[in-house]
Amino acid sequence: MTRILFIVICILFISIQANSQDKHYADQKIKIDSIRINKNWRTKEAIIRDELKFKAGDSINRGVLDTMVIRIWNIGNFAKVGYELDTLANGNYLLEIMAKDALTIVPILSFNGNRQDWSLSLGMSDRNFLGRNINFNIGGTIGTNAKNFSMGVTIPRQLLYKNMSISGGVLYGQGKNFRFHNREKVSEIAYDVKQLSGGISNPWHEDFKYRFSPDFGWSIFQHETDSSRADTEAPFAGNYKINYLSLSARESIGYVKRMRHQKDGFSASIGFGAGIGLDENSPFYYSVGSGVNYYKLFNKVVQFSSEFSTGYTSSTIPSLLFYKGANDVKGILTGEISGQSFYTAYIGWHFTYINRDWFAMEQSVYVNWGNGKDKYVDLYNTQPLYGVGTGFYFNIPMVPWLSMRMYFTYSGTNSNWFRLEL
Repeated sequence: MTRILFIVICILFISIQANSQDKHYADQKIKIDSIRINKNWRTKEAIIRDELKFKAGDSINRGVLDTMVIRIWNIGNFAKVGYELDTLANGNYLLEIMAKDALTIVPILSFNGNRQDWSLSLGMSDRNFLGRNINFNIGGTIGTNAKNFSMGVTIPRQLLYKNMSISGGVLYGQGKNFRFHNREKVSEIAYDVKQLSGGISNPWHEDFKYRFSPDFGWSIFQHETDSSRADTEAPFAGNYKINYLSLSARESIGYVKRMRHQKDGFSASIGFGAGIGLDENSPFYYSVGSGVNYYKLFNKVVQFSSEFSTGYTSSTIPSLLFYKGANDVKGILTGEISGQSFYTAYIGWHFTYINRDWFAMEQSVYVNWGNGKDKYVDLYNTQPLYGVGTGFYFNIPMVPWLSMRMYFTYSGTNSNWFRLEL
């Protein structure tokens, strides 16, 4: 017993000493004499240098360099990030930063779903337009619940003032949704949609400290029903034409570090929206929503993930209700969770077996559940829909849009058990 106690004390002592040495190393001051950026082709040096928060000639803690790497990863456009310190003759340091661009010019040709609930998207997206981290996309979607054309652009915080980004977009097309009871269709709505939207945000609090800085958004939209496109025997939910100005505000705290497809950290958000009717057929409504995400990356292989989101809208107009599907709870059809209120939750373990520049493979094992009702108090008084399953994710980090996900899920009788995403 004495020997075991002695061993435990020795282990604790060594651990304390190691932590003390790590802290001393992170706090050690070094002077950066010069900075060299080693990149391959697209991203402008100014975009990378903006993430450093120091310049040549500054004295910094070594721990700042680890923070710098995280910030560059979180730009989202790189397949490999790292740095080296070379000692100069005067005792100062040359900092060489490596930031290898992934291919972010994406021809959109994607399919997700299965025979019962699917969508096919075509178009083009560039997350690093002109090498300045501008996000530009144009494309269209056809599928079970939509047929539309959209275009959008986001100008990032690196090009603007005080860590802000601005965005804008247009959407034109058709929507369709079904409501279910006991997994059987009980109503249908089909409508034409026109929408112009914009926003200003401070994404992910990438200044590494919390400050009150809500995201604001607006949109002007029109929904007009078209019963001629009803394709089931379920009752049509009603005929109407509505016009709205929608305003929203959202605030978040926390920070999620991203390294390729892996995540570590937490974030929590809450938002409020209001729909201001532009004619007498469009009554005022409000909506609230919140969400929490927590990710723990234990090592290069194992990651734990948990997510929860919920929302409520006062609107009873069918096209403005919530309709949740397999992207929210694996194994269900879009509309099996629907109503004025909803919640969804996810817990999963992710195992990255291979993570090279040219190929990465991850397997997930998860439990996913949720519910939707018109009265919020009913959400937690009734049996939720759930999914239990496993998924496989294959991708090429240097060309991140070359990816495939497969999910095998059991969610009770009539499970939508297989889902493919390309």
